[in-house]
Amino acid sequence: MTNFFAGIYGANDALTAARYGLEVTGQNIANANTPGYTRQASRQAAVGTAVGVPTIHSGTVANGGVRATGADRLNDPILDIRARDEHAKSANVDTNAARLADIENIFREPSDNGLAEQLHDFWNAWGDVANDPGAQVPREMLIQSGQATVTTLHSMDSALDSVATAAKNSLDAQVTAANTAAGDLAELNRKIDIGNATSVNVNALLDQRDVLLDKLSSTVGGVAKIYDNGTASVTVGSQDLVKVGAGGTPQFEAKQLTASMTVTDPTHVAVDFAVDGTAVTLNDSTAAAEAKTLTDTVPKYRGQLDDVAKALHDTVNGLQSSGYQLDGASGPDMFTGTTASSITVDPAFTWKNVAASGAPSASGNLDGGNALAAAKAGSLGTGPDTAYSSLVGDLGRASASAKQQQATQGVIASSVDTLRASTSGVSYDEEVSNMLTYQMAFQASSRVLTTLDSMLDTLINHTGLVGKV
Repeated sequence: MTNFFAGIYGANDALTAARYGLEVTGQNIANANTPGYTRQASRQAAVGTAVGVPTIHSGTVANGGVRATGADRLNDPILDIRARDEHAKSANVDTNAARLADIENIFREPSDNGLAEQLHDFWNAWGDVANDPGAQVPREMLIQSGQATVTTLHSMDSALDSVATAAKNSLDAQVTAANTAAGDLAELNRKIDIGNATSVNVNALLDQRDVLLDKLSSTVGGVAKIYDNGTASVTVGSQDLVKVGAGGTPQFEAKQLTASMTVTDPTHVAVDFAVDGTAVTLNDSTAAAEAKTLTDTVPKYRGQLDDVAKALHDTVNGLQSSGYQLDGASGPDMFTGTTASSITVDPAFTWKNVAASGAPSASGNLDGGNALAAAKAGSLGTGPDTAYSSLVGDLGRASASAKQQQATQGVIASSVDTLRASTSGVSYDEEVSNMLTYQMAFQASSRVLTTLDSMLDTLINHTGLVGKV
């Protein structure tokens, strides 16, 4: 009888293990498309009789039973670390490429209504004045062309402000998201610690932990350290953003990351990061790229645009001073202001002030020599056209390089994701195969129970009837 009951216990354990395997497989299939879900596998172990305890009480015979001992998360910690690192780099280059594309849209050339075309029209307007130096209309058209040119410079400068504003808003959002994630991770650490201490399955909590670690990595370049009990700390720069006690034990604490921007002038901007007041430098991340946009990218092209405005100011005003207006006096300045935001046509400047003549003359200063020289100013090496061409060329090269980096990094990140998914991702084919395996195991265990039941029925109800009257 002892062996019969031991067999029942063994078959029941097998049924339970197979059923648990089916539950884990079903969970995998149900969460195949759940972001952050890590595939799990039922863990089983053979069990034998406890030493010195009769099998009727221990429940199994030696090497004759199986128990479900838990569910393992099938992740690769090394691939997880690499994936976070590569996605942080991707976030950095993606953001950088996007901001350069935004700026490239401001200076889109060649264009029928771009700054290059407006400068071309402006120099042509000087040619029209040279063709008819004393006429009012060509002179008025020249002033209008100058006004259109400076309006475009103002618009471009304002568009750069919009790019900077978008980058600042995004930076603030990344810092806020990182602080929220840090607080969530600290609370999650507490739950994971309690779960491990009470032998509760914490796999779902570990999935949530990894999602937060991925987020902290891509947003602010957070570097994770995972302890044996599943809790995790995160550093930004050299400072703890999420702190775990020694050896991964309580207390759990989330600190605050801050980003402050200082604007000395539009071309000199600083962004400083700190964790609870201690200065840090961010690793590759969205926040780091947005900070670069504010401190480097936008100021650089704003400075080059200011160079265009200054070259326009200096070139035209220099030509004006070397020529003579209608009354024979030297020409006054046409432009005031030397930056893209401040340059404008002097409100006091009229058509009579255009210094078309190359030399004073009693006949009305109508030789048009200076206007003809101005018409050729577009080819000057120090002129605004050259400065603008340099800006567009630098921007085009930077944008092309950023796009190439983005494409290359995208391939690397995708490759790592594929490797990561091969380990932790759910495969329907594999899960269906596992489901059939556990189903067969369940059916076989059921058949064992049925057979043992039949044998016991025979033993109890049909033994000892010989000779009975």
